[in-house]
Amino acid sequence: MDLEFPAPVEFVRYLENEGIERLYPLQVEGMKILSRGESLLLATPTSSGKTVVAYYGILRAWKMGLRSLYVVPLRALAEEKYEDLKFFAELGLKVGISTGDYDRPSNYLKNYDIIISTSEKVDSLLRNNPSVFENLGFVVFDEIHNILDESRGSTLEIVISKIRFLVEGAQFIAMSATVKNVNDIARWLNSIEVTSDFRPVPLRKFVVTSDSIIDEDGLLVSDIDSFEDFVTDSLENSGQTLIFVRSRKSAETTAEKMSRFIEAKLTREDKAELEKISYDSDSPGYDKLLPVLKRGVGYHHAGMLSEQRRLVERLFRGRKLKVIVATTTLAAGLNLPARSVIIKDIFRYDGFSSVMIPNLEVQQMLGRAGRVKFDRLGNGYIYTSRNRLQDVFSTYVNGELESITSRINEGKIRMHVLGLISSGMSKDMESLSKFFSTTLAFHEGLQLDKWIEGSLQFLQENEMIRGTGTYKATPFGRKVSELYIDPLTGVILKNTIMLHNVDEILLGICSTPDMPPLYVSDSESLPYIPPSNLPFHSQPEQMKVASILGDWIEEFPEDAIIEKYHIWPADLRNRVEIADWLSHSLYEISRALNLGRTELRVLNYRISNGIQQDLIPLVFLPNVGRVRARRLMVNGFNLEKIANSTAKDLEKIQGFGERISESIIREAKKLVDKQVTHGL
Repeated sequence: MDLEFPAPVEFVRYLENEGIERLYPLQVEGMKILSRGESLLLATPTSSGKTVVAYYGILRAWKMGLRSLYVVPLRALAEEKYEDLKFFAELGLKVGISTGDYDRPSNYLKNYDIIISTSEKVDSLLRNNPSVFENLGFVVFDEIHNILDESRGSTLEIVISKIRFLVEGAQFIAMSATVKNVNDIARWLNSIEVTSDFRPVPLRKFVVTSDSIIDEDGLLVSDIDSFEDFVTDSLENSGQTLIFVRSRKSAETTAEKMSRFIEAKLTREDKAELEKISYDSDSPGYDKLLPVLKRGVGYHHAGMLSEQRRLVERLFRGRKLKVIVATTTLAAGLNLPARSVIIKDIFRYDGFSSVMIPNLEVQQMLGRAGRVKFDRLGNGYIYTSRNRLQDVFSTYVNGELESITSRINEGKIRMHVLGLISSGMSKDMESLSKFFSTTLAFHEGLQLDKWIEGSLQFLQENEMIRGTGTYKATPFGRKVSELYIDPLTGVILKNTIMLHNVDEILLGICSTPDMPPLYVSDSESLPYIPPSNLPFHSQPEQMKVASILGDWIEEFPEDAIIEKYHIWPADLRNRVEIADWLSHSLYEISRALNLGRTELRVLNYRISNGIQQDLIPLVFLPNVGRVRARRLMVNGFNLEKIANSTAKDLEKIQGFGERISESIIREAKKLVDKQVTHGL
């Protein structure tokens, strides 16, 4: 392939491996800019080849002896990108991934040519160990429109600003399919913009009512008999369809209903392939999911376990499933192209009322329509009622995208002020103002100094920083920054350390801003009313999470907890994961304050594993979780007895095969020997 710009031979090999015989003009233009060492804002439609441009920049940097960082919005996308970049390992690059565990030692990351990570993890690394980014030459900011996200957008903005502020000369590419104010963002980033409407698979947009399909010019295309018939028609000639709905429950009910229609359209070969679907898990939710999958339909929402969502995605990518019904909130993280995309619900509950979904999100969803190599056209359908036709056309067909604007506010700035002081990046008002002048918020004209001053006052009053004019983090403040928790969370945990009742400690953990609450219906009654003299205030939604965690550490089965509290499987797993981190933080803060509360470490083990205290030694064994540990204990096996047993002894217990038993015994012997050696 003749290229119009200098390119490493490894890049040509990558193109050949992907079967790319020619580049699109927008890709050539972007790569020319990168080849000159300049930074790039690439705002082009989904599937237009932005990733190829980013990969060129990575390989170019590598050939210059420089390392790259790939920043994505979600853990799931980081894992997906890691899989995608495995070919680069064959070219000689070392590819690493880092997500979560914000205070984990990270020097090992220096060994990688490419680090894939989320914005939160990158921010944590920049605070705690910025040396892992030594020799950084190229950075990819994927899905830059996520700056608009209320919960995570401010962190992405801060990370972009920090990298530009700290890493002198680092080249970057920022990418998105949906940027309206391209000029503003390019000026903020000091980058060259490349925009295009080109899509390799053209997208046609339609509006659908209960009885008709109307094209984007407002002309009637055809009549329809029902939504179900309309969907099944979209599957003709090996088509696949994504349907977006407003809620988790709607995703499941719509999928179940559609599966009855789709099953009749499956070939004998399709059915035979779907019958092979199996899973090796006791996790809740499979009993409802599996029958739908075997009829050619999947659902996908945040209430499902991540392993279940990955199963659905894998089957759809393998073209085993014909339809996925997903919630609109997962649209950004659902990197699955389909021939047709149907947005069934244009309204979504925002916590207060039902509101129309932003146009930027709608265009992100529609952008999934059209499978490269499979489809010549992609079809995007917006389903609505007759009396909403005008709204749909004016907002989604002919309307403009929302501008990307900063989501930094006083509450969010507080966490970053502490991080800047703790890391030594800033030490006074002048240096703090200098850093925040690099943000999009400052570029938009927001007066940040007042928020910075308010943050400094809060941090001083709560003994996280000290000094007058020149500031330094206290051991407490450094620990809060290192743990990557909200300073207000740090204050609540500090007050919680002095409590001894487990239920009250759990409530303290759940009363922090870092723990998402859970909805409490009018018919629900919570198990207890906490004392009024606790050093924090709790809402019923926070008490509910604390009650769930209380049942979890008493070894209530997952299914029983889910049914008792009317929650989804992922709601339980998510709250346990966050409580694990917050209870770890609680213990670490107690150590930073020299309070010596070792029983908090015990509580952390219990939360992490969902166990009573007597099982703690057993869960350090491989393949032993809360269920197997209790079975071992009930059958009289403690750590010492396991170490002196044979595989046949353990095989008598339900769920213990020969290989698992042998590995458990082998590890038990090591743990017992270690205890003897250390006099434990």
